[in-house]
This record gives sequence, structure tokens and C-alpha cells, in this order.
Amino acid sequence: MDLDKKFGEMAFNKRMMRERLPHAIYYRWKNAIRNEAPLDRETADAIAHAMKEWALEMGATHYCHWFQPLNGLTAKKHDAFLDRTDKYDVIQRFSGKELIRGESDGSSFPTGGMRSTFEARGYTYWDATANSFIIDRILYIPTIFVSFNGDKLDKKGPLLASMGLISEHGSRVVNLFEKDEYTYRMKPKVGLEQEFFLIDKRHYDKRSDLKSIGRTLIGAGAPKGQEMGDHYLGGIPKRVMAFYESVNEKLWELGIFAKTEHNEVAPCQFEIVALFENANIAVDYNQLIMSILKETAADYDLVCLLHEKPFAGVNGSGKHNNYSLTTNYGKNVFDPGDNPKENLTFLLFLAAMIEAADDYAPLFRIASGGPSNDRRLGGLEAPPSIISIFLGNDLEEILKDIAHEEYHAKIEAPPEIKINSLGYTPRDSSDRNRTSPLAFTGNKFEFRMVGSSMTGADANIVINTTLGHSLRKIAERLEPFAEDDEALRKEAYTVIAEIVSDHERILYNKDNYAQAWVEEAERRGLPHYQTFFEAIQALKDKDLIKIFGDYDVLSESEVEAIYEVGLESVSVHDFLEARTLMTMLSKDVEPAVVAELNDILNVTGRLKNPALEERLETLNVLLEELLLRHKKLKATYAKAKTLEGYERAEFFEKEVITQFPHIRKICDELESRISRKHWTIPTYEDIFTGLN
Repeated sequence: MDLDKKFGEMAFNKRMMRERLPHAIYYRWKNAIRNEAPLDRETADAIAHAMKEWALEMGATHYCHWFQPLNGLTAKKHDAFLDRTDKYDVIQRFSGKELIRGESDGSSFPTGGMRSTFEARGYTYWDATANSFIIDRILYIPTIFVSFNGDKLDKKGPLLASMGLISEHGSRVVNLFEKDEYTYRMKPKVGLEQEFFLIDKRHYDKRSDLKSIGRTLIGAGAPKGQEMGDHYLGGIPKRVMAFYESVNEKLWELGIFAKTEHNEVAPCQFEIVALFENANIAVDYNQLIMSILKETAADYDLVCLLHEKPFAGVNGSGKHNNYSLTTNYGKNVFDPGDNPKENLTFLLFLAAMIEAADDYAPLFRIASGGPSNDRRLGGLEAPPSIISIFLGNDLEEILKDIAHEEYHAKIEAPPEIKINSLGYTPRDSSDRNRTSPLAFTGNKFEFRMVGSSMTGADANIVINTTLGHSLRKIAERLEPFAEDDEALRKEAYTVIAEIVSDHERILYNKDNYAQAWVEEAERRGLPHYQTFFEAIQALKDKDLIKIFGDYDVLSESEVEAIYEVGLESVSVHDFLEARTLMTMLSKDVEPAVVAELNDILNVTGRLKNPALEERLETLNVLLEELLLRHKKLKATYAKAKTLEGYERAEFFEKEVITQFPHIRKICDELESRISRKHWTIPTYEDIFTGLN
């Protein structure tokens, strides 16, 4: 494949705009996205015409406004370029108005009560900072989605607002110390690591749980799981290599820099990583990556599972959110430089992140994902649902030295590493901590809690908003000293010391997986929301959510809508899991036990075999217990369906899904005792070896 020709050929990107737009039009568009200036109708019409001509040349027949509603998924409807004139002649039409605004049903998507059924009108508006692109003859135009009244009904609108917030107040802080260059804009740069599972379609098709909810509700452990550690970074199966090649070709055509791919820890688990982009672009691209992974898998008789915990007993999947912040001239403010203790810009932004994560820990927990992520967090492959920050020993020592007069930093040079024949061996200043939810990794923060199936928007909305809030306070504190460099430096160190003293409870550089940390976190008073249902209740705290309204990221009614949508997601998630489990018990598990019992009875009726009779009795006892628990599950499920809102979600969480572990234990015990002849559900062993 000729990468130079293929890369980005299906994207209407900056290069394409420079080639196809008059210079004056291109300059107006560039000025609009750089300085948030209004984009006039003439400019919009010119861009729309050029975009249409390019799309038609590339074989497109339709266009769509592509948006990201509150369910975290994506949505679109197709409109043809083909139209007719007043004289019924055929014409290919696409105007600036059609580019900028589209219309969709504002009440059929999750709205949390902001739109009623009879209030159907909703609008999509072009995100002029994002590339449009072509997939399967459709021109995709990235947009935001709002109601007739202007309420935000999507993830992108709040994300763009939060990016504007951090740009404004981050620039204020940078300009106090970086005198050589003027910062007029800052951009959060995000790199999203996407983990996923690939399994053979023939196994997927025989499991109701995988087809309906994306995870296995029952399943005994395989004889060999991830114990030997031989899958992680091992040889990629040929079938998966072919899949990756197809994925990469599609991503490169869209101009997405797919950089890294490898085996993950669990059997059948893999990862793909794209390079850093502006936060809104990174989120767009990740949505495309997830879609392309699933579609491409089907071409190879595979199924891509994005669920956070599809298999018990092995690692689950996350979407690590790597976050940095750069100025318009390319300075990364999270780069400590050669002398971090003297780098006040770095230290202030570092302190701001510490303050933000501690003050707004519940928001970080909510932003990590929905109910499907609950079984992954704290499962010895992901951070626990306690927000803490890892900085590395050196940085933590520096901050303690600044914060406490009696403290003296103990910084040790990293041990020298000698490699045969290499005179130059680059080193990092600190180790990494993969157990930490929010870890500083050299020149960026890695938020590791985000679930693999989740949008990346929520995490970055929270980081941008809370970090921007801290930076605003820092700027207001320091700006009165702007004309006196010495006084400014002194006050800056005072601010850093105060923040560290007030918030060092959130700093932790040891094993977050250990029970000792859970106990220590409780002693420190850190919040611990073990489930998404528990965490989302924090959105009812008006003092906590006030931050969104103060900066016009989300109004109080929009946050209330997000709460209602989140609450509904809990009920729907648990409802589907319960119904799926009951179906499998009735259709698969119980008939398999009865068939096995029949086979044994045929033998015990003809000969005396105490061991076989004991086996018969064991299966009968297990079946009896299973039937009783199945009956109880049906009853509680029926009651849950009669409830609404909070009561329904709470009942599902506390009374319905709490029955799952007991039922699963019985089923897994039965699986280990029943012959393959009767146990027709593909086992973990079948699935984990299905790619070989």
C-alpha cells in the first residue's frame, strides 16, 4: 500500500482545504477556528461547495451530520446530494446552510427529560474544527447536537466548551512566566489507548450473553487462562494480523495515525493506539476506531468485544486517556524540563491537576464509565474506584520540599544501566505505576479508569473543566504580582505549597491494587464509589456540579439530564443482564443438566455404581438449588419492572444483580461436571483457543 497516497485520502482535512479553497476563504475558516470568530454565510457556502465537489469525486452519494448523543454512542442520518430544480431537472446540491445545520429528532435520543415526545425538533451544528470524512460513499460531517431551545443533547458540545475554558485560564497562567512567546490559545492533547477482545464468530453465535450484552454471565475458568503470561506482547495470530492490516488501511485512509498494536494480557485481548490529537478530534477518532474494529472483525469471521469485562478470571479492557496541554506555539506545560523545581509553569499546572482531582474526585469517578465498567475497576487489572495520583518519587519529593519547611527532598539519581555496545542509554526520571488511576508519565497524565466501551468525551470534559477552574484561581492569585518577577515567583511557590499541603492526601505512589490502599484511602477520607450507581448520585450535589454552570460547560438542567440518563443506563444494563441470564438458564443450562441426569439414570438403572450414584445426587442437588434461585430471580426481576427512576435502579443494583454470583457459581460447577455432549454453550477453553 502506498501510504503517501492513501493516508488521509478520505478526509477533507487542512491539506485538502488548502488545495481546494480560495486563499481568502481558507484564511477566514482558519481565523474562525483559531480565534472563535463567526463564520459568515459566504465562507460556509464556499467550503460546502468545495467539500461537495471533493466528495463526489471520491464516489460519495450522500452526506450526514454525525453526532454523539448522551448515550455515548454515535448517530447519523443520510441525505443525498441528489436533488431537483424547480423544473424537475437533476442537480447535485449542498449549501453552506446544509453544511452548518441539520435537523434530527430531539426526543428519540436520551435527553434526561429535556425533550418530551411531542418536542421532536433537534439540531446538529457543524464542528468546524474537525475533519469531515468519507466512509462507504457517505460524507460524514462531525457536529454537535442541541435541542430546539439550545440545550446540549450530546457529548461534543460540553467538550468543546470545556476546551475553551482551559484555553482561556491556562493561557493566563502561562503568560505570567513565559515571556518570550505569547500564548493566545491552549489545546488539550489526548491519546486514547483502545483495548478489546477478538473471538471466533462461531463461539459468539452460540452464547446469548455475548450476543445480548457483550459479556459472559456464566462460564467456568479455562484450564489455561493468562497464568503463563505468554499472550502479552507475544506473537500476533496470523488471522489477527490480517485483521489489523485491514483496520490500519481504513484508519490511514481517514487520516488517523494508528501508531501501536499488540497483544494484551488476557487470552484473545488486543490493543490499538492512535497518536495524540486535540481532545475533540481524539474522541471523534476513537469513536471511528471502535466502529471500524467491530466492522472489520466481521470480515474475518471474528467478533470484536468492547465490553470492559467479557470474561471472569482474566483481565478486562480499558481505554487509557493520556492527557497533555500545549500552547499555540507547541509548549507542553506538563513537561518538567531539566530542572522541574525551578520550572514554575510546570509546577503550577501540576498543582492545579492535584487540586482538581482531589476536589472533584466524584466527577472523575463518574467520567470513568457506566455500569459495565464496575466489574473491571479494582479487578487486579485496573485501578480501584478510588481517585489518587501517582507522580513518581522525584516529583513528589520536590512538592513536599516546597510545601513543608522542615522537609528536605530525597532525590536519588536513577541507577545507571549499561547495555552491551550502547554508549547512549536514554532513561526516564521516574518509574510508571500502572495501578494508579491518574498517573504522571513523564510529560502527561494517564487516566486509566475509563472503560473500553465508553466515549472518551466524559473524562476530558471533567479534566478540562476542573483543571481550568483551578488554573483560573491560580491566575487570579498571581496576576496582581505580574509586574514584579521576584514577588511573582515567591507568590507562585506559596500557591504551590498551599495546594500540596491541602491536597497531598490524593498522592500515592505504591500498589493501588492492594487492600492496604483501600484501608489507607479510607483513613485519608478519600471517596470510594464501588459502583457507577453509587458514584452518579454525586451529580445531585449542587455544590459539586456548580462548576459546570459557572463556566457554561453544562447548565444545571443539563447535568440533571445526564444524571437521569445515567440512572436509566443502570436500570437498562441490569434489566438486560437479568433477562439474558434467565433465558440462558431456561434454554441452555437447565436442559443440559436434565439431559446429563437422563444419561446417568440409564446407566445406574442397569448396574450398581456408587460413584456414579454420588455424581447423580450431586447434579440433582445443584439443579434443585439452581431452580430455586432461578425462581427467586424471576420474582425480584418482576418486582423491579414495576418500579421507576431511582427506586428501580436501586432495586436492580441491590436486589437483582446481587443474585448473579450465586447463580453463576452453581452454573460453573455444573459446567465442570456435564459432558460436552450436553453442555452446548461454548466454554472459556473453546473461546480462548479459538484464534489459534
